[in-house]
Amino acid sequence: MSAYRRSPRAVWRASKGMLVAAVPPNPPTRIAGSAALVWSQLAEPVTLDELVDRLARRTGVLPEALRSDVAALLAQLQPLGLVEVVR
Repeated sequence: MSAYRRSPRAVWRASKGMLVAAVPPNPPTRIAGSAALVWSQLAEPVTLDELVDRLARRTGVLPEALRSDVAALLAQLQPLGLVEVVR
Protein backbone atom coordinates (compact mmCIF):
# COMPACT_ATOMS: atom_id res chain seq x y z
CA MET A 1 0.00 0.00 0.00
CA SER A 2 1.31 3.46 -0.88
CA ALA A 3 2.10 6.04 1.74
CA TYR A 4 2.61 9.78 1.42
CA ARG A 5 5.04 12.17 3.04
CA ARG A 6 6.06 15.73 2.50
CA SER A 7 9.24 16.11 0.52
CA PRO A 8 12.33 16.53 2.67
CA ARG A 9 13.47 19.13 0.11
CA ALA A 10 10.40 21.31 0.71
CA VAL A 11 10.66 24.63 2.46
CA TRP A 12 7.43 25.76 4.03
CA ARG A 13 5.49 27.85 6.47
CA ALA A 14 2.10 26.98 7.82
CA SER A 15 -0.47 28.70 9.95
CA LYS A 16 -3.94 27.62 10.97
CA GLY A 17 -5.48 28.68 7.67
CA MET A 18 -2.60 28.79 5.17
CA LEU A 19 0.20 26.64 3.80
CA VAL A 20 3.00 28.15 1.72
CA ALA A 21 5.49 25.58 0.41
CA ALA A 22 8.02 25.10 -2.37
CA VAL A 23 10.76 22.78 -3.52
CA PRO A 24 13.50 25.17 -4.63
CA PRO A 25 13.98 26.53 -7.23
CA ASN A 26 10.22 26.29 -7.89
CA PRO A 27 8.04 29.22 -6.82
CA PRO A 28 5.96 28.88 -3.66
CA THR A 29 2.50 27.37 -3.70
CA ARG A 30 -0.11 28.92 -1.41
CA ILE A 31 -3.08 26.88 -0.25
CA ALA A 32 -5.70 28.21 2.12
CA GLY A 33 -7.95 26.18 4.37
CA SER A 34 -7.04 22.92 6.04
CA ALA A 35 -3.94 22.21 3.93
CA ALA A 36 -1.70 23.12 6.87
CA LEU A 37 -3.42 20.50 9.02
CA VAL A 38 -2.89 17.86 6.32
CA TRP A 39 0.72 19.00 5.88
CA SER A 40 1.40 18.58 9.60
CA GLN A 41 0.44 14.91 9.33
CA LEU A 42 2.87 14.28 6.45
CA ALA A 43 6.07 14.56 8.46
CA GLU A 44 6.32 10.75 8.40
CA PRO A 45 4.94 8.38 5.74
CA VAL A 46 1.22 7.82 6.15
CA THR A 47 -1.35 6.00 4.01
CA LEU A 48 -4.40 7.83 2.75
CA ASP A 49 -6.63 5.83 5.14
CA GLU A 50 -4.41 6.64 8.13
CA LEU A 51 -4.27 10.29 7.16
CA VAL A 52 -8.04 10.55 6.77
CA ASP A 53 -8.60 8.79 10.11
CA ARG A 54 -6.20 11.15 11.91
CA LEU A 55 -7.83 14.19 10.39
CA ALA A 56 -11.30 12.90 11.25
CA ARG A 57 -10.29 12.48 14.89
CA ARG A 58 -8.80 15.98 15.02
CA THR A 59 -11.67 17.74 13.27
CA GLY A 60 -14.71 15.68 14.21
CA VAL A 61 -15.63 15.32 10.51
CA LEU A 62 -16.57 11.86 9.24
CA PRO A 63 -13.76 10.12 7.33
CA GLU A 64 -15.95 9.54 4.28
CA ALA A 65 -16.58 13.30 4.09
CA LEU A 66 -12.83 14.03 4.15
CA ARG A 67 -11.42 11.35 1.89
CA SER A 68 -12.01 12.91 -1.54
CA ASP A 69 -10.76 16.35 -0.46
CA VAL A 70 -7.62 14.90 1.12
CA ALA A 71 -6.95 12.74 -1.95
CA ALA A 72 -7.41 15.80 -4.20
CA LEU A 73 -4.97 17.84 -2.11
CA LEU A 74 -2.35 15.08 -2.25
CA ALA A 75 -2.86 14.85 -6.02
CA GLN A 76 -2.37 18.62 -6.28
CA LEU A 77 0.84 18.60 -4.22
CA GLN A 78 2.52 15.60 -5.88
CA PRO A 79 3.30 17.14 -9.30
CA LEU A 80 4.76 20.16 -7.49
CA GLY A 81 7.24 17.85 -5.75
CA LEU A 82 5.85 18.81 -2.34
CA VAL A 83 4.48 15.35 -1.52
CA GLU A 84 6.17 12.07 -2.31
CA VAL A 85 4.66 8.62 -2.63
CA VAL A 86 6.63 6.00 -0.75
CA ARG A 87 5.99 2.28 -0.69
